[in-house]
Amino acid sequence: MSARVFIWVQHLLGFGHFARARVVAEALRDAGFAVTLASGGVTPAEAVPQGLSFVQLPAARAKDEMFDELVDAQGREVDQPFHEARRDQLLAAFRVAQPDALITETFPFGRRLLEFELMALLDEARHSRSRPRIVSSVRDVLQRPRKDVRAAAMVARAREFYDTVMVHGDPNVLRLEQSFAETAQIAERLIYTGYICAEIPQRDEPRREILVSAGGGAAGGTLIATALEARQHCQTQAPWTFVTGPLTQMPAPIEGVTLVRSLPDFRARLANAAVSISQAGYNTLIETVKAQTPAIVVPFETDREQEQLTRATAFAARGLVRVMRARDLDAKALARLVDAAAGSTPSTAPMDFDGAAGTVRAIKAALSR
Repeated sequence: MSARVFIWVQHLLGFGHFARARVVAEALRDAGFAVTLASGGVTPAEAVPQGLSFVQLPAARAKDEMFDELVDAQGREVDQPFHEARRDQLLAAFRVAQPDALITETFPFGRRLLEFELMALLDEARHSRSRPRIVSSVRDVLQRPRKDVRAAAMVARAREFYDTVMVHGDPNVLRLEQSFAETAQIAERLIYTGYICAEIPQRDEPRREILVSAGGGAAGGTLIATALEARQHCQTQAPWTFVTGPLTQMPAPIEGVTLVRSLPDFRARLANAAVSISQAGYNTLIETVKAQTPAIVVPFETDREQEQLTRATAFAARGLVRVMRARDLDAKALARLVDAAAGSTPSTAPMDFDGAAGTVRAIKAALSR
């Protein structure tokens, strides 16, 4: 009988957390596990993975970039009945799945807004007749809370409930304690899987396109607008394509510029681009580096959110990308960076991109402990 795995994921602003959880689910499915994936965000029909059990919880997201309030898919504040409905549906799905391993994406190192259901899930798992192995799935960089006491509480919760913390990164590039020092206290539970990256097609034509992408979130509007203006100042002669994503406002049509919400062949276009301009989210950045495409990244950052900046800075130090801070974003300066990047060759510093296989190994190791 196949081992059973239950995965919980919640994307709050962008779509990257779900995208990575889906790769994890598909890798485990392909390795012979019976997988249930429970999603708490809005999940487009075309994004639902096949060949496994999919549970759509009542959808919720963060109200804004402060991540202080939870709203439903229509932007309405959620209430206690909403919390209880989600919790009960999640627990019911968990009981049906009877998993051998439970994976929570990001939690307990984030997703504080969802504690009402996650603590109930952990309690259910811990007191199950056949207690599953409990695993946290985190990216290479964690957003550490500003208060030391809250950071300590997260690590204490990981120690109390979790058997393993899977880190989807390469410790030779970034170690988890570089962004969240307290995780050094649970070093024996950390397993680095390598970076999770989709397959990138081989480059099959000369690099010629400037590809600007805003990712899946709503925070890329300023980048799109500035890049549109930068185009007018560039010396590099190349067609420009702007991929706004589903949540960024679409600019008015411009002659000679391609403006789209999405590209079905995005990864192939990325592999063949002369320059990629994007934010520094996990998925886009890893795919760009694997494609060895000259890249300019403008990390999303606020006083609270430093994850993208931390990752981008580490990658830039290895010669993999060029970084422009959001506070310095300027059309003429961006144009100069595009001209400098076009025709350049990024570093080929070794990185572990085999995170899907590493995840399978991590779960097998967790189950064997």
